[in-house]
Parts: sequence; C-alpha cells; structure tokens
Amino acid sequence: MKWNWGTKIALSFFLFGVFILYMVVQAFRQDFDLVTENYYQEELQYQERIQEKANLLRSGDEIIIESNVGDVLFKFPESFSDAEGTIYFYHPSRKLFDKTFQVDLNDQNQQSINRDELVRGRYKVKVSWQVGGLSYFQEKELYLQ
Repeated sequence: MKWNWGTKIALSFFLFGVFILYMVVQAFRQDFDLVTENYYQEELQYQERIQEKANLLRSGDEIIIESNVGDVLFKFPESFSDAEGTIYFYHPSRKLFDKTFQVDLNDQNQQSINRDELVRGRYKVKVSWQVGGLSYFQEKELYLQ
C-alpha cells in the first residue's frame, strides 16, 4: 500500500483523536481531594481562628513539636497544663492520610503520638485547644521520613 499525503493526514487526525480520548479517560480517573469538605463553614469561622492565634501570641508561649524516630512529641508549656482540644495532622496530598487525636497530656505536659499511626510525608499539624475559657490555635509544617 502506498502512503500518499492524504492518507498520512487522515492517520494523523485519527491518532490525535485517540490521544485526546485517552487523556479524557485519564482525567476522569484522577481522584482530587478537597482541602476541606465544608469550605464555606470553615470560611465563616476564620475570624475565630485569627482570634485563637492572637490569644496564643498574647500568652507568649508556644507548643514545641518534635519528630523523633518512634514518635511525634508535643511539649505544652506549664501555662497550658489543663489543655483540652485536638491535634490534627493534615496531609496535603491525600485526605486518606489525615489523622485527628485528642489532647491528652501526661505529668510533664507532653503528649506523644506513635509514628506508626502516620504515613511518611509532609504534614501541616494544627493544634487547637482551650484553657481557662480561652481558645488557642497553633499550626506547624512537619515532614516525617
């Protein structure tokens, strides 16, 4: 069979159509996780988050977050010894890897979270707690290897 220029153009259009169809199928197979399911509700509560950060700044204390070989350690200052709240590990790439823990301090005002419960990767750790009628919030980037 002889390939003239008309056959080549027709074959090129056909291959281009197959390529576009393949790309459309691949695009629909992708799973996109939203940052949050209830975006508008959290947007309305954003002013509260700003106030919680300001409360932390006024207190002059911060939580120290350290990543060790076997665990992630949260060291609360003495002024937050009666803290009640949540620790949220947000994994930007997959919602499946997000984890939430309750603040449960030991005698040294520390909390340890086992690294086996977390997947390796980058996390945004969000700690929200209340002490004495005031709410506080702290956020830190953490990379677990």
